[in-house]
Amino acid sequence: MRCPKCHYILTESSLSCRQCGYKFNPDFQAKLSSYFELKKEIDNLRSITQNELLTGIDLLYKKLKKYFVEEEFTSSQKETIKPEPIKQIIQTPLSETKEKKQTDKTGFETVFGQKWLLIVGLIATVYGVGYFLKYSFEQGWVGPAGRVVMAYIWGAAFLFGGNLFRKRDMETFGLSLAGGGIAILYFATFAAFQLYHLVGQGPAFIVMIMITSLAGLLSVIHNAKWLAVIGIIGGFLTPVLLSTGYDNQLTLMTYMTMLNLGMLGIAFYKKWNLLTTLGFIFTYLLYTEWFGSHYTSEKFWPAIIFLTIFYLIYSIMPFISRFVKKETEHKGFGIIIPNSFISFAFSYHMVKSYFSLEAVGVISLFYAAVFLSMASYAFKAGKKDMEGFTVLAGNSLMFLIITVPLVFSQHWITIFWSAQAIALLWMGIKLENKFLSRVSLFLFAFSSCKLFFYDYTNIFGLQNNYNISPQYMHLFVERWITSAFVIISVYTSARMSEINHLSLSGLPEKKIHPVIYTAFGILLFIFLNLETACFFYDFLPAARFAAISVLWTVFSVSLIIKGFQIGNTHLRKTALFLFAVTIIKVFCFDMNNISTPYRIVSSTILGLFLIGTSYLYHKFKHKLLPKNPSKQEG
Repeated sequence: MRCPKCHYILTESSLSCRQCGYKFNPDFQAKLSSYFELKKEIDNLRSITQNELLTGIDLLYKKLKKYFVEEEFTSSQKETIKPEPIKQIIQTPLSETKEKKQTDKTGFETVFGQKWLLIVGLIATVYGVGYFLKYSFEQGWVGPAGRVVMAYIWGAAFLFGGNLFRKRDMETFGLSLAGGGIAILYFATFAAFQLYHLVGQGPAFIVMIMITSLAGLLSVIHNAKWLAVIGIIGGFLTPVLLSTGYDNQLTLMTYMTMLNLGMLGIAFYKKWNLLTTLGFIFTYLLYTEWFGSHYTSEKFWPAIIFLTIFYLIYSIMPFISRFVKKETEHKGFGIIIPNSFISFAFSYHMVKSYFSLEAVGVISLFYAAVFLSMASYAFKAGKKDMEGFTVLAGNSLMFLIITVPLVFSQHWITIFWSAQAIALLWMGIKLENKFLSRVSLFLFAFSSCKLFFYDYTNIFGLQNNYNISPQYMHLFVERWITSAFVIISVYTSARMSEINHLSLSGLPEKKIHPVIYTAFGILLFIFLNLETACFFYDFLPAARFAAISVLWTVFSVSLIIKGFQIGNTHLRKTALFLFAVTIIKVFCFDMNNISTPYRIVSSTILGLFLIGTSYLYHKFKHKLLPKNPSKQEG
């Protein structure tokens, strides 16, 4: 059974969900208790001897009747219920188990005889036809036209024979023969064009399209997935087998599009995810082969248009199968992610060389919009499949993040990434999606690292001796706006997490906002130190180290005051540690490396602030002592 709210799998009877903390109502608690009691009885039945089995079944039947039959039927209907059908239902799996044990003894023999011998036989037959054509050519027995006609006859015979066996209740054997016939027809057409040059490329192409269509039609009529597999493999091999080395881009891409739509239509109708996966693999293999052999800038527009069509096909079709058609199996949904990366890689190369790097942002923004629209549909439709929604939303956000450095430049990337991080955290909180919240925190960390390790050095000109080159006012406004936006964004995320009691560990008592507040304090401290050092380096170099000591002192006092206001002992202890570091710096470094006037300023300000801090500890000492429990009770 699952939690009604978060759908977490419950492993024992309890009053609330361990995953989300949701409290169950009395009716659900009663059903949950009954469920695990019955499960325990079933587990016991598995371990008892066969002589005790009937007694256990009788007890289990009585409990089933007590918990379910009496609840589902009225008193008038109870009289018509007989225990025999339920017992029969319970006892039926036992007989099936015995039969299964008997069939397991001959399972290998049956599978080997019916399946593998047939597969190997079909392969050997196809090879035999090929060797016969080759040998007859070498011996001069039959002309090229005769050999091809005989191959077509072999293929038609396999199809006809397969149909006869299928009608005689040997459906698997008959359909396998039909699959072999389809393969022989492909081979015969290839030989007619490529080996003997009996027909041109156009007629051979049309014949292979007809063979592919036949395979698809037979697979739908007879519900034979492997006929469709043979058809899709032969369909994608057709351009390769009939290739003359000459590039016919529009014909090839149009054929690939029609083949994909036809086979995906079958996959959608019959719920055969294997066809979707094979179509995806062969489509990009064929596109890659064409791209490496024939692509030039003159072919940009057809190449990018058909690539976008393939991207949309293998993004929308799995989405429809999962969210619109509500398929229970979602194996084909996983191709959405590799489809995005492969298609974007080709688009990136073509658009960058044809236009510019900034123009690639249009492609990434388009991809983000596609995924965002699908994620919006999945959410608005009220689907419980949050895993699928998370994949779609994650892809959309990933391409949005990629778009920013493509469209914008320099420090603006940091600003937009911080804004995206806030939006992600807001979405994660509103949707109760921990994945989005975790991604937002990662993006915050990435933006902060970019600000201090890249922007300050490569954009704003911070040098090794902590000065801004060419001077402190260089890009002053841009530098302060970027830093303030990142730091305020982190503080805003901490407030949002605190207000909404955000927890990413699965344990409600472990909140994330203290960690974010700590990150905010560290970022603010680093920023103030950099700006103070750079300012005094340009305007008053001799007072730079004294100014940093004063900054540390003021920062420590601010932490202590805030710690008293909110009653946070960790904040006050951090301030005391910074005080200790400042004292060591003043007496061990400043006194030996700065001039006398600034020594006086540094030590005097430190002393006054230390005295003031001591006064705070005396004044608010009642906040440091634990309250007397007896007084609280009084």
